[in-house]
Amino acid sequence: MGLSAEIIENEEACNRHPNLDILCERLQAVMHGRAAEELLAHRETIPEYAGVAALPAWTWLRPLINVGRKDKAFGTGEGLLMPVRNDWDTPLVLLVSGESVPVTYRSRGMGHTMAGQSKVVVRPGARPVAMVQEVPSLASMVFVGTAPRAMVIRSLEAIAEAGKQALWAVIQSIEPKLRKELYKAHAHVSHEIAETTGAFQPMLDEIGIDEIQDFMMFGDDTKPGSVFRLIELCLTPECFLRVDPLKYMTKHLRRDAETQIRRKIGDPHIGPKIREIARSLPDGNRDLARIVSEYRKVYPKDRLSINRAEAAMTVSPDAMARATVLLPETMDLMARNARVRP
Repeated sequence: MGLSAEIIENEEACNRHPNLDILCERLQAVMHGRAAEELLAHRETIPEYAGVAALPAWTWLRPLINVGRKDKAFGTGEGLLMPVRNDWDTPLVLLVSGESVPVTYRSRGMGHTMAGQSKVVVRPGARPVAMVQEVPSLASMVFVGTAPRAMVIRSLEAIAEAGKQALWAVIQSIEPKLRKELYKAHAHVSHEIAETTGAFQPMLDEIGIDEIQDFMMFGDDTKPGSVFRLIELCLTPECFLRVDPLKYMTKHLRRDAETQIRRKIGDPHIGPKIREIARSLPDGNRDLARIVSEYRKVYPKDRLSINRAEAAMTVSPDAMARATVLLPETMDLMARNARVRP
């Protein structure tokens, strides 16, 4: 029938992962805000008297899967709780005007799978808005009072506004992470191409990296930026079944950053595989027709053309890219590669 009291007591004795706690609180506020906006979009259906209940998007538990050192506090090694996503059969924000509303939940992630039921119960004299911090466990009943329709609308508007503010807080927190992943991806692409050309140099200048960052953050007139799409993914219940939100975001940003860098310099997405085939040719003959022929033997479904092979083999750095400073760790990698290259 839900989480046992023993589990709740044990987990409450631990601290949550601090960075994940901040991120998940903001994501939850965004979810609550979206649910409140949906109710406000149909405000004509809001009862004359009702209570507002905001259900929790996360349960915090010890992970049952390997998360490295992430579940250990720095310095002390104390066990930290990790977020497990809750999926409810109702919207995360719901109105209660009768005596009670039954709710069913399913929680999955970090190796946990749980399900159960609870109730949102109207209790005279209770506060008309019950937020997540007032829910001691998923199986516990949520008590909420009632208020006039005008007050309910104001409460929903406040939740919706808090959700918008939380969304921008998430975006602002992603920006420095994106910049870091752009530098890493740029260094990786530059090194990978240098393995074929034999001459290492950065592929983009700072202006080019800035342009990619702006595009990923805010998109253009045709579509939103990949950061907005990433946040939308993070709001879905199935997103974090095998990974925590921070790791998911980092991997997503790194992958998108590399894709956008290759697009910026005109490198096909299969460019690394094309150059790998070219490097593997035993006599060093890198005739395009031969590269295409050998490539098709290994990757027949890619249907490589001469034009794409030429694009991959002739990709070149921006004219001002030599001034771009790479991260120190990438310079160490370059030095190691130089030592082992025959």
